[in-house]
Amino acid sequence: MKNVKLVVCDIDNTLVMKRQPLSDRAYRVIKELNKHGVLFGLASGRPVHHLQSLAEQWGIECQLYIGMNGAELCDTLTGEHEVLYRMKPEWVKEAFEIMSPFKSWPHVLFGGVMYARKGDPSVSSSNAYVKNQNPAHIVKDDAEFWHDSSIKIGFRVSAEDMPEIEKAVSKKQNQDYIGFKTETTMFEFGNAKAQKGTLLKRFYEKHHIEREAVWSFGDMTNDISLFDESGVAVCMINGSDDAKAHAHIITDLPCAEDGWADYMEKYILPELE
Repeated sequence: MKNVKLVVCDIDNTLVMKRQPLSDRAYRVIKELNKHGVLFGLASGRPVHHLQSLAEQWGIECQLYIGMNGAELCDTLTGEHEVLYRMKPEWVKEAFEIMSPFKSWPHVLFGGVMYARKGDPSVSSSNAYVKNQNPAHIVKDDAEFWHDSSIKIGFRVSAEDMPEIEKAVSKKQNQDYIGFKTETTMFEFGNAKAQKGTLLKRFYEKHHIEREAVWSFGDMTNDISLFDESGVAVCMINGSDDAKAHAHIITDLPCAEDGWADYMEKYILPELE
């Protein structure tokens, strides 16, 4: 029998396709996990209040929310909710300098308000299918993006530029912050201490859950730390090559074919009966 006490999932292109609702199959799987006493969590680049809104819309219970790629933690078992790591203004400014050779649309959250450039075609992208959306503020000058510390900075870019962006960032970023791909067209910068895996470990150790009983699911570079702190790491078959390299298992089906629910129904739920 498989040892499963905690299942934590990335959202976009892992649990659901971007801008799509939770499938009936996935809903039933999560309900079965709850029924058998298995804790369930969401780990995403989205802020925790987005994750909570989604969970409410989907009608599911989560005991763990890891937001902003590991900068924000919400533990519903204890009521703990913290923002732990931020980007200093000077780091944000440096990130903009690194990204300056590439066409991009930056996004930064300040106090629940999304800062963006005029004419940005994707201002609503980060708010997709979330009821409690962040209002947008269109900056008059890029200096507004680094007027204060922020949890992270995201740049919407073209998929064609992504390899060169990753190469440029690997050469220039410092030890205080890191840059990583979170989608094929989204590159983000965050505090180097902000890692999904760091907060996952903090959660399961606090609740005396052995690492071997922690299962994580993801698809992209920002899920690697989640994989590295899990007993079993499962990457979607539609995931990036670097994420797959850190996973123990690859799903049979992609997210577009409900690959997460399919995997759980085939390999996890039968073991819980």
